[in-house]
Amino acid sequence: MGQLLNEPVIAEHDPAGRLTAYRWRGARYTVDGIVKSYGSGVYRVRISGASGRAIAELGRDADHWRLRHVFPA
Repeated sequence: MGQLLNEPVIAEHDPAGRLTAYRWRGARYTVDGIVKSYGSGVYRVRISGASGRAIAELGRDADHWRLRHVFPA
């Protein structure tokens, strides 16, 4: 089961506007790929960071991103 967080993150994008990484609680997580996207601005992505790999669910509302859930990989 995933851990519900619903916390803001600082998103990083490439020149084409794709999410490439985000910063949360002082750590940086690289987005390795999109697992699934939902029409309501919700994305499940594979991430990697200093603590290993996981699946994260991110929500986007205009230019604001939130980390909604983290699932173990």
